[in-house]
Amino acid sequence: MLSRRNLLVGAGLTTTVAFAARPLRAQTRMFDGWPSRPITVISPSGAGGPSANFRLYTEHLQNVFGQPFLLEHAPGASGLIALNRVLRAEPDGHTLLLTSSSNIVLAPLVVADFTARLDQFEPIAMLFQFRFLLLANPILKVLTLDELVSYAKANPGKLSFGSPGVGTGGHLVTELMVKRTGIQAVHVPYKSAPQQMMDTVSGALQFTFDTIGNSRGMVDTGKLVPLAVTGATRSEAAPQVPTLRELGYPGFENLFVSIGLLAKRGTSLDIIKALNTEINRRNENEALVKKLREGAYEVMNAGSQKDYGAALVMEQNTWASVVKEIGFATKG
Repeated sequence: MLSRRNLLVGAGLTTTVAFAARPLRAQTRMFDGWPSRPITVISPSGAGGPSANFRLYTEHLQNVFGQPFLLEHAPGASGLIALNRVLRAEPDGHTLLLTSSSNIVLAPLVVADFTARLDQFEPIAMLFQFRFLLLANPILKVLTLDELVSYAKANPGKLSFGSPGVGTGGHLVTELMVKRTGIQAVHVPYKSAPQQMMDTVSGALQFTFDTIGNSRGMVDTGKLVPLAVTGATRSEAAPQVPTLRELGYPGFENLFVSIGLLAKRGTSLDIIKALNTEINRRNENEALVKKLREGAYEVMNAGSQKDYGAALVMEQNTWASVVKEIGFATKG
């Protein structure tokens, strides 16, 4: 049976980031004229956050394929803006999607007007995954999850939490925690995780979930207090933080989010396989693995494009159960 561990490891302004590369290698690979121009890689997230790690892959990809890979950020609408840009493009391998499973798997489960579907894309490869860390603003003077729950129950409806958008992993994992603990809180969606975290630090939000890596600086400086982490075991990146399961709240063990590369359905299988091979090769690079682990991202062999597709379906099933439990109506 496939497992995650076996397989893995509002509109906003669009911004483009081009990453410098070394001189091209002589053995540039091409498939029926692809690539004939720079590859545009569109991300639904705002600048910064997990998608920024794509810069660790671009030099290798350019050296192999002979064209730059240009990352564009198109946040908003729970990822639909970016996904639709890819769907409007020709399936010729020159426009790719770099997305988290929040946008490609979760949003279609809970956003009523979310028109993009997983089956409209060809999975290429998973890059890495990350788990969620529950954080509180120090103004609450809570140091544990139990203390947060006690505070919230003593102040019903007075707490707010953020997310990078309706239907994202950060949103749904918080809704599940709120339901399981029996507290009340108001959800405030943002276009990107950095905006959400800024408001958590300022006190506009009282608690939130984010990645361990994104929040490390704010935790180290005392601007945010870590309370719990998802996963079956403690994270190597934050060993002092207990899992939700340890704290008496099972059901969060498999709540991760993956970051991967996809193309519009209809893209040549030769292109898909070539990109998959090079992502796998890059994920074996010790320096890359070390860099990602320093940011609390978990890297394993991406497997074949079919493996990534199966992993996305597995995530879809896992999160569909969460959606059902917290009472969101799925699209039908």
